[in-house]
This record gives sequence, C-alpha cells and structure tokens, in this order.
Amino acid sequence: MSITTDIGAKFTSVVSYIASFFTAAGSYVNDMDIGVLVGVICAVATALVNWFYQSRKSDRDEQIQALQKQLLNKQLQNIELERSSHVIEDIEAELK
Repeated sequence: MSITTDIGAKFTSVVSYIASFFTAAGSYVNDMDIGVLVGVICAVATALVNWFYQSRKSDRDEQIQALQKQLLNKQLQNIELERSSHVIEDIEAELK
C-alpha cells in the first residue's frame, strides 16, 4: 500500500468521525431523536468501513510477506547452487 493511499485512508477516516461527531452534536439543537440516530448510524458505518479496509490491508500484507518469503527462498537456492558448482569445479581441478 502506498503512502498516498495510507494518508487518504486516514484523512477519510478522520473526516468521517468528525462528521459523525457534528451530526450527533447538532442533534441537540434540532430534532434530538433523528440527529442522534443519524450520528450513531454514521459512527457505526465509519467503524464498519474502517474494519473492512483494515482487513483487506492485512490480507495484502500477508500476501506480500508470502511473496517475499518465496523470493528469499529462491535467492537462497541460487546461492547454494552457485556455491556447489564452485565446489565441484574445485574438485575436478584437483583431480586433473
């Protein structure tokens, strides 16, 4: 995930929470029951959206970690193969 996406997600989250707060706070000025209900709905919706995107981020992080592990294992195999070929060349040179 890029830095821009992280900043955008944090900004969206903050704006959502601020909107929820002002909706709930504004409910005392106007019709109290409707305002509180809208504020609660906004807060719950914000929490659900954040939970959804955090779970997706966790899934992507796990996939990246698995791919990095595969890459490191492949690099290790290549290093071991290169070392073993040098050992074989050295033995062949000694036998000549």
